[in-house]
Amino acid sequence: MSGQKQKKKNNVVRMNKSFRVNSALIIFGVILLYVLASIFLSLRKEPITTYKVNSSNINNNINCEAIALRDEKEITSGKSGYVCYYIRDGERVAKNAAVCTVDETGSLLQSISLVPEGTSIFSASDYLQIRSTIDTFKAGYSDTTFYNIYNFRNTIESKVLEMSNQILMKEYRTQGTSVQSTVLNMNAPESGIITYYLDGFEKKVPETLKEEDFDQAKYEKKILKAGDIVEAGNTIYKIISNEDWTVCCRITIDQANRLLNENRLLYTINNSDIQMASNYDLIRMGDSYVLTLPMNRYMIDYVEERFLNVEIILDDYAGLKVPNTAILDKEVYIVPKDYMTAGGNESTVDKLYIRSFDENGEPTVSEVNPDIYKYDRENSLYYIGPESLPDDGVLIKPDSTDTLAVSTLDRGKLKGVYLANKGVADFTEISIVKIGDEFTIVSDKDGLREFDNIVMDAEGVIENQILY
Repeated sequence: MSGQKQKKKNNVVRMNKSFRVNSALIIFGVILLYVLASIFLSLRKEPITTYKVNSSNINNNINCEAIALRDEKEITSGKSGYVCYYIRDGERVAKNAAVCTVDETGSLLQSISLVPEGTSIFSASDYLQIRSTIDTFKAGYSDTTFYNIYNFRNTIESKVLEMSNQILMKEYRTQGTSVQSTVLNMNAPESGIITYYLDGFEKKVPETLKEEDFDQAKYEKKILKAGDIVEAGNTIYKIISNEDWTVCCRITIDQANRLLNENRLLYTINNSDIQMASNYDLIRMGDSYVLTLPMNRYMIDYVEERFLNVEIILDDYAGLKVPNTAILDKEVYIVPKDYMTAGGNESTVDKLYIRSFDENGEPTVSEVNPDIYKYDRENSLYYIGPESLPDDGVLIKPDSTDTLAVSTLDRGKLKGVYLANKGVADFTEISIVKIGDEFTIVSDKDGLREFDNIVMDAEGVIENQILY
């Protein structure tokens, strides 16, 4: 009995514990190395940045500074003395209407000083006009245009003196013949609009403009004020007898090139709601151009202004905004519609029948569901991803003996982006509306929609790549 037990005991095979331990360590080490390598590779891999598509537009308008040139005739004084104006700046007068007087003795001006102390010579409406002018200047003030404060000061002085003119006119009529020998009455030689400032642009024409003329920091405007002493022969006021005037805009060479195909231009002045249209001409001026816009309306609205802000209205492109770096050219096969078969009862996906050869050289016919990126309804053509078709395959036309080798198919390119909504780089065709410097406006009528996520850098991925 003891011998049998001994025999059984001898049949037991003992496992090598050290071998078992070493195998486990090896397997664990391999797994650990794989995990560490994966982490290392993921850290070295550049992260894929996506961009959320939004609606936007590219405004192709041209904003430029402009100079208004008018037919301004300078009227000179017939004698020396103190000037008294009776017509407001920018007011229209009839021919032979009294515009101003030149007082040799200054007796008319002294009449204002005789007003009793504490009595206002201006009405509430007059003060309201002055306050409105101040409020308008404050609303548009900025440190970069500080030089305009000098023109503002002159404008306020002119407004005050215009109101004083009415008092002087009444005094002149009151004194009558007693002052006729010392006062020269100046009448308008023709009908027109009266202005009381000089700035050196009176005799300029578009062809004589220079780049420095557009520098508003150097602009000097002399206001002709009531109470000033003038010499005989000096300019005493200006009259503009017609509505013809020219808006002269300074534009760059690139902007001028954008206008070459335009016959007429649509534009606004000083952000007005009124859109104006006219023919135009371009005059070279150093490293830029003078764009001239002849007009015969609205001159009186801007008669007190030499400098204007003009916006040339061109195309306004609306759609979806995508970065230029997200756009790629996708090479595709162009397949006639006749070779496409609509899906059967079990599928709605269009199919192609393709004959190819197996590894034994035997011909086989298979159904392929191609990646269709676009259907050209007008020409009955499908644009298909080349990965869908074997290079040595032959397309079989349904219900026909006609065939078409894949190698002979026409090729084309589609503009598109990679959608990233599902975590995979999915090519989607786009239609470009307008290309900008950094972004492009594309149509929202294709596969791309607002708030879609797309790959920011199309060159950094391949189609169907897993993104995250």
